[in-house]
Amino acid sequence: MKMIDTDKYEGHTPAPWKNVAGDIYANNEHIADTVLEQVIPQDEAYANTFLIADAPLLLEAYKRLREALITVQQSLVWDEKDRAMDGDPITLEALVVQVEQVRSNITEMIE
Repeated sequence: MKMIDTDKYEGHTPAPWKNVAGDIYANNEHIADTVLEQVIPQDEAYANTFLIADAPLLLEAYKRLREALITVQQSLVWDEKDRAMDGDPITLEALVVQVEQVRSNITEMIE
């Protein structure tokens, strides 16, 4: 899966945006007209404008999710010392504690 380059979105008009009869507004300022052509059904065109209006929120959600995944990845530590002790009950118990902590962190992040 290709990662989204969020750097190209820096400086966008901040949320909230809203869709008013096919036009996009941010902070009560008109920022874009949506082309409602005959090529696609009107319902689809309006759905597109709602997607455009939610773009800043979707971008922020994506960024939070990516940061959460990085945090989880960094919290999973299994180094050479741990590998040398594979099968040791103390090491396995420590691993179980670590996995439970990661699960708890994930639960907090998605709530």
